Amino acid sequence: MILAGIDIGTNTIRLLVTDTSETTHRTLFSGRTITRLGQGLDRTGMLAPEAQERSLRAIEAFSQVIGRHFADHIAAVGTSALRNASNAGEFITAVRDRTGIEVAIITGDDEAKLTLLGVRRALSPGEQGGDDPLASALVIDIGGGSTELIATAGGRIDSMASIPLGAVYLTERFLRNDPPLREEMDTLRKVVCNELNAWDREAIRRPSVATVAGTAGTITTLAAMDLALAEYDPSRINGYILTRAALDRLVEMLSVSSLEARRRIAGLESGREDIILAGAVVAQEIMGRFGASEMLVSDWGLREGIVLDLYEKHRGSDNK
Repeated sequence: MILAGIDIGTNTIRLLVTDTSETTHRTLFSGRTITRLGQGLDRTGMLAPEAQERSLRAIEAFSQVIGRHFADHIAAVGTSALRNASNAGEFITAVRDRTGIEVAIITGDDEAKLTLLGVRRALSPGEQGGDDPLASALVIDIGGGSTELIATAGGRIDSMASIPLGAVYLTERFLRNDPPLREEMDTLRKVVCNELNAWDREAIRRPSVATVAGTAGTITTLAAMDLALAEYDPSRINGYILTRAALDRLVEMLSVSSLEARRRIAGLESGREDIILAGAVVAQEIMGRFGASEMLVSDWGLREGIVLDLYEKHRGSDNK
């Protein structure tokens, strides 16, 4: 079954096309484009026309890729930016008119569930067996508009929370100088800490966490930077251990680096140089809360979860 999943995020739009069966999951195409759909959304409450157009062009290009692979089923989901924008309906209509693709806006809980589905598939012990690293874990997805936290216990979801700590929004709100001023960094960190303190205590319970795992662009980029990758390599990211000491070093370096200097850092994806610092501070503070000295990194996340969920929904009907 040829499946296509599109993750329409606040900062990045991702496409995955796979040939999936009960026993195989072969990638036919994997791509992403930074479009900054959430540009200015935190200030205006609306998707900016230029951000919409960038994103529409990216989805049009992805639609052509999907057509070339003759996908049997397509799922496109929108996350924080589309959940929060007052004109999200206008964008969804434009996507339908220009590509024929229907976009579904998912809740924070659904985003967390799909993210865990993708991460679990990437980090599972597989045929070699061994302990499941996600049996008791905190899975972190730091996006452009929000951060999803999924706590597991006994191999199942124990609790979830979607927290308004997005790398795009935090950057636009607090990091206005290049490089940022010390006062800006202090304010950013205080805001992140206050937001974490304000969690609904029933939204994320704190089981005995054996593993902290991370996915999505902020965390995979930090891993790529720690590895000094000249070219992004998913096989080296999946299962990589990002230590708290390495994260601290990266935050310190980024906090005193200009945007121009960041563009020369190996592993830092072009287009992410302005928002990576805010996302890294969120990762730091969450790891600190859980006393974690290391984070297990997954290249797979929401996009892969979308495709795996799509397969589960259609495998029965397609086999009739």
